[in-house]
Amino acid sequence: MSMGTESGKGRILAIDVARFYAMALVFYGHFIERFMLLKNPAGFTQYKFIYSFHMVAFFVLAGYVVRESDVAFPFGQYLKHRFISRVLPFLFFTSVFMVLPLFFSGEFVHIKLPSFEGYMNGLLNTVFGIPIFCVPSWFILLLFSVELVHYGAFRFLQTNAKILIGAVLFYVVGYWLNLKLDIFNPMKGRVIGWNYLFIQEAITMYGFYLMGIYLRRKKFLVEKVSLKILGPGVVITFLIVLFTYKLNTGPFNFSAYDAVVIIFASHGNFFWFPLSAVAGSFLLFLLGKITPSQKTIVWMGQNTLILMCLNGIFYHYINGPVAKWVLDTLPGSGLTVFWVGCLMTVMSLAICIPLIYLFDKFVPQLVGKPKLSGPWFKNFI
Repeated sequence: MSMGTESGKGRILAIDVARFYAMALVFYGHFIERFMLLKNPAGFTQYKFIYSFHMVAFFVLAGYVVRESDVAFPFGQYLKHRFISRVLPFLFFTSVFMVLPLFFSGEFVHIKLPSFEGYMNGLLNTVFGIPIFCVPSWFILLLFSVELVHYGAFRFLQTNAKILIGAVLFYVVGYWLNLKLDIFNPMKGRVIGWNYLFIQEAITMYGFYLMGIYLRRKKFLVEKVSLKILGPGVVITFLIVLFTYKLNTGPFNFSAYDAVVIIFASHGNFFWFPLSAVAGSFLLFLLGKITPSQKTIVWMGQNTLILMCLNGIFYHYINGPVAKWVLDTLPGSGLTVFWVGCLMTVMSLAICIPLIYLFDKFVPQLVGKPKLSGPWFKNFI
């Protein structure tokens, strides 16, 4: 039996499925993080495993689907498109999440909401540090920076050999800069004023973005692939992550977590970090290929930007109380944490479905789809 590639409107559906898996890990990881913060050992172990690769996988996937011809646009046109499809959704969801504390009690780092001082500090953090009103939306800002790096660099990396060399060089330079300069480290009070659009981490992540471009050029998993190859591939890549993620013992810039945390450019070991990250990225690619392209899963994979921001609902308002209740009520074993995490992930994603539908229907231009028209606004591009 072979698994083929079904395309819809020029999309590779296996990639949409892989992005769904990556997004599910975001929901799962942010919930499990609460167990870790409550000093649950199983929560820490699962958190360290997931974070060893899942955010890197997003950049590999983003590179895989990017249109190489976009770098030929005039810079103003390129910047306009990226601003409307990245920064505008970030601003829109930030505005929405600034309103929520007026009605609901949530958890926010180092600020008290709703209060005038809290909002001012939150805005300062959002502009020059962490988007404190909706922390998961940080990914959009980093992706925007990676795409700006791509516009400047890719014109010099047109051959496959140069792409591979560039991927290695950007990783090495980005890793070294973040480790030696330690630009963005809340453990040392360096948050406000240094972190403009996460540009310091964009250098490192662009190396993985280039890897995605290379895989697309090689038509990786585009054609039919036998299950005799996909099945063992899933097992092997999973085992590589499983047996390497604990070997990454640092040095971590964000030492409080002792794990890979991309938002803080905290990678750990120069060798073990990319090995686990690349293996985990391939694991998601293979899972995307081996999984039937079920309509809802594909649709959610096509709406990962919206889901990333909607995860803020659970990150700030729900995950903490639920995790505390679980540990107060149930055994804190690894199996309990795993199954409760899976259940919470499925329920959270299900709750997001009608919200995605509403955003897509009424304001698609504000949530990363500027070419679409809606009942309230015409297309922006």
